[in-house]
Amino acid sequence: MKTFDVFLRPVITEKATDNEKDGKYQFFVRKDVTKIDIKEAFEKLYGVVVTKVNIMRTASKSRAGRIRRPVMKKAEFKKVIITTKGRKTLDVMKPKMKV
Repeated sequence: MKTFDVFLRPVITEKATDNEKDGKYQFFVRKDVTKIDIKEAFEKLYGVVVTKVNIMRTASKSRAGRIRRPVMKKAEFKKVIITTKGRKTLDVMKPKMKV
């Protein structure tokens, strides 16, 4: 698997940006990647040491529609929190490794 194929996009929320000060970064990742793949890809892309990788998976949820509307489904996703060594802040939009 290629390094750039692991991460789909960073999570950009108020809580996620507050956690970046503590060296914790959140990303949406592909469903078939493992913790080892995530750790190796992040270390290659940003050039920092990863100490911990936590994965959260959510199942798809169905939501009842309103009058005359069908039942809608929310997609399932896999989110990861990566903890780095030290409190060095990174710009997650600009990886150091070039294609």
